[in-house]
Amino acid sequence: MEKKGKSPVQETVDKWIEGWNEHDIQKIMECYADTAELYDPKIKEIYPETLTLVGKENIKKYYEIILKVFPQIKIQPLGLWIKGHDALLEYYIYTSEDAKADVISKFYLNKEYQIQGHFIYYGLSYKEVKEENKTE
Repeated sequence: MEKKGKSPVQETVDKWIEGWNEHDIQKIMECYADTAELYDPKIKEIYPETLTLVGKENIKKYYEIILKVFPQIKIQPLGLWIKGHDALLEYYIYTSEDAKADVISKFYLNKEYQIQGHFIYYGLSYKEVKEENKTE
C-alpha cells in the first residue's frame, strides 16, 4: 500500500512550526507571502495602535522581538485541520518550561502555498477551565 505524502498546506504549517522550535526567523518567514497580514491580539503590547501587521518585513520585526523576549519559545502542535488552502492549527506555545498558552492559528495560504493571512487566537485549555471552576 502506497503512503500518501503531506499536502503542500501541511508542509508549510510544519515548516512554520519547525522554524519556531528551531528559533530560525528565516525559516519562519519563508512561509509568508510578501504581502501577508498577521492578526494577533498580542501585537498591541508592542505596537499599541494596531492588532494587525501587513507585509512580511513588519511581521519579521515583530517575530524577532518575540524570539528575543522568549528565547525558550516552543510550539507543541495538538491538531491540524486543512480545507483547500486554509488550515486551522491548535497548539500549545511554551514561553518557558512552565508557562504555556493554548493557541489556535488560522492560516490562509495563497496559490504558492505561502501564508497570506494569519489570525491568532489565545484561550484557556479545557483543563484550565475545569480547574478554574472547581469549588472548594
